[in-house]
Amino acid sequence: MSEAMGYGKIKGSSIFLAEYRFDVSKLEPLVAKPHSPDNRALARECKDVKIDRVYIGSCTGGKIEDFMAAAKVFLASGKKVKVPTFLVPATQKVWMDVYGLQVPGSGGKTCSQIFEEAGCDTPASPTCGACMGGPKDTYARINEPMASLCVTTNRNFPGRMGHREGQIYLASPYTAAASALTGYVTDPRDFMQ
Repeated sequence: MSEAMGYGKIKGSSIFLAEYRFDVSKLEPLVAKPHSPDNRALARECKDVKIDRVYIGSCTGGKIEDFMAAAKVFLASGKKVKVPTFLVPATQKVWMDVYGLQVPGSGGKTCSQIFEEAGCDTPASPTCGACMGGPKDTYARINEPMASLCVTTNRNFPGRMGHREGQIYLASPYTAAASALTGYVTDPRDFMQ
């Protein structure tokens, strides 16, 4: 159970204007479908959407927590990715942590070791490349229209990550990793218990 409260202070004492309670156990993984973050659906409702690549990270996101989350899904599944999976940390510090921090419950493995075992691309140096429609090996503007699942990028409007007709889905690191394992938009709970 999660709680959020709004309050104000008057002469040193707290006065609460409202109290909200949310049962987070009932929340389900969402994706933002093309071409707006507002165009959302449950991940399980998009299970028939075939994707051709996954991009985890960005300069606006790409936190170590994102890479830890993705690594946990890959570790839990023990499977290899079915589509090219690109990993781009937001900063040099995060990039170093991807290679240096051990993932809890992994027996001492780092994110980069888990990504390699899962068949992901080598974690790249921080860059704005894919969000700008390049470099050529990820999403360049010369690519054909595609359905790509991206995570932690901040937008999915037409042309954001390549071809103007590309279908970009925004998702959590968990959903992105699960989807990389199946080649379809996938609810990560299918791999995590």
